[in-house]
Amino acid sequence: MNTPKRIAVAGHAGIGHVHGYAGFVQDDSGGFVTVGVFLRELLKSDTRIARAEADADSNVITITTFDGGTAMTSPRRGITPAEARLIEGLTGQDALFCQSLAVTTMGRIYGQGALDTPVALEGALANAVLDGFSRKAQGRFKLVEESIPGNCGLLGGLSVQEGDVRVSYLASVNYTRGGLGPVEDLEGNIALGSKAALMEELDMLECPTIVLEGKAYLPSISDSLAENTFLVRAQEGIDNVIVAQALFESARELGYPVILRDDLLPRVEGSVREQTTDLARRILDCAQRLEASELASEKTQIVAELAQLVSHDAGAVTCLSNRVHDVVRGAGLIPGTAAVLSLLVSRSYFEHWKIPLFEPGDAEKAHKIVALAIEKIAQDYDAAMQNLERDYVSLEPLRQALPGPETGTT
Repeated sequence: MNTPKRIAVAGHAGIGHVHGYAGFVQDDSGGFVTVGVFLRELLKSDTRIARAEADADSNVITITTFDGGTAMTSPRRGITPAEARLIEGLTGQDALFCQSLAVTTMGRIYGQGALDTPVALEGALANAVLDGFSRKAQGRFKLVEESIPGNCGLLGGLSVQEGDVRVSYLASVNYTRGGLGPVEDLEGNIALGSKAALMEELDMLECPTIVLEGKAYLPSISDSLAENTFLVRAQEGIDNVIVAQALFESARELGYPVILRDDLLPRVEGSVREQTTDLARRILDCAQRLEASELASEKTQIVAELAQLVSHDAGAVTCLSNRVHDVVRGAGLIPGTAAVLSLLVSRSYFEHWKIPLFEPGDAEKAHKIVALAIEKIAQDYDAAMQNLERDYVSLEPLRQALPGPETGTT
């Protein structure tokens, strides 16, 4: 029997990862949603919400899907009765669209502990979906919990073989207890800890991989777009350009607006450490000005500036550990293995919506792009593997450097 052509598709929900540096804003659940569409089709699952409960006294949000998937979360600062009423109105909505649903239910969402109830709601929605897949699949769907201390997101997937091609689908929920977030050292196709063990079980280590990201406003590109546009990213000599070309060609053949960039994922060792230092200095400057202030109006302006630093800019540095970012960069790519597909919004879209919402139409298009790209990667499999073997970098040093994520399944 011939060795199968192994191809992987990975997407995550960075629960609460909404803002970053330089005006970057996103729905970071787009990858999770798109992989979820594949899984839902394969399992004939129902990700709609059968029951949404929020108890202000016990401080517990409980989401249950029609497949019986259940998840509970507790925001750090508690649930108000008003928030509970909003959450309990979710019955019948599709939990798969976890960040969009959190925004449309609660009005908006911030990470880094700034707005913990919407983040906790998003986490419960996403975890309930994966728990529902597990219940529906009766052993076919593999499910584990993040092994990062403080995180309790679920990670799940399955592998499907058709002819000589085996495709593995992996959906990750990166959720920090209390609705804090984002801690995403297990995003993308990062093979550490419980995720590494799961990826090995799914037979998706060291194979060409499509990494799916979210729907974002990126000023440097978005401001020149006339319409929302798919973005394919891969860096020559670091990522898998065969996978990138397959994604780009698939989007073009389907008639979707798409751009291919090879300069957006540079490997700059120490960059997140430098950004963290810069953010800390800006926070310190606010603190020093606040200490010297006398007027209430002045104090208010300084504290508002501090709040924006924490709720916006800090998202760029809390999402990944410094040494992890040095290797996998912002999208969580093992070098040599993968390319990224995401969706950029135009400036006019952003000015109206403020926070992008990943919607069913977006998921349908991304699903079609990925399905066609899988066929193209299989046709050019030898070249994709040659690219992988040339540029692959093991994450073994990171397992030793980070005491949390390498501890195995939970």
